[in-house]
Amino acid sequence: MGTQTERVRANWLLTAIGALLGMTALTYGSGWAEGAAGSPAANAALIQKLQAAKSADWNGARDPKVSPIRQGTFLHQMNKAARVIDELEHGQTPAPAEINDALWSPPDRITPQERAQLIAQLKQARAQDDRNEQEMLNALDWSRSVAPAATGVFDSRKAEIDQVLEDLEIGAPVRWSAIHRALQVPAPN
Repeated sequence: MGTQTERVRANWLLTAIGALLGMTALTYGSGWAEGAAGSPAANAALIQKLQAAKSADWNGARDPKVSPIRQGTFLHQMNKAARVIDELEHGQTPAPAEINDALWSPPDRITPQERAQLIAQLKQARAQDDRNEQEMLNALDWSRSVAPAATGVFDSRKAEIDQVLEDLEIGAPVRWSAIHRALQVPAPN
C-alpha cells in the first residue's frame, strides 16, 4: 500500500481536491461515507479507522524531522480523533464533518511542486469565496430585505487565506490546520 508518508500525502491530496470541489462531507481517503455510522459494526470499523489516524498523527508528531509547528498540527489532529472515538464509545453520533476532520492526517512535509500546487489551490479557494460573496450580494440586491449584507465571514476568510498564501510563498512555516481550514470553502447561503 506504500509507506506511511505516501498514505499521508495521498490523504492530504484527496483533502485538498475535495475542498476545492466544494464537497460538504469529505472522506479524506478514509473510505468513510456519510450515513455509515450508527450500527455497532459500522461504529467499530469507524473507531478502528480513527485509531489508525490517531496513531499516524502520534507517529508524525514524534518524527524528529518534523518542525515544531507541524508537530503541533499532528497533536491537534490526534486529539480530534481521540475526541470522536470517545463520542462514539459513549453512544453519541458526531457530525460527519467532525468525523472527516478527525480522520484527516497532515503530511509531514511537502515538495516544492506540492507547495506550488497548494498555493494554486488556495488561490482557487479564495476566488470561490469571492464568487460566493458576489452571489450573496447579488441575491440581496434582488430581495426586499433591508438587513445589511453579512460580508464579515468572507472578509475574515480572505484575510486568513491571504496570510496562509503569503507564508507559503515566502517559505515560512504554516500550520496544516490553517491550510486545511483555508481550503474549506463554505457553501453559499
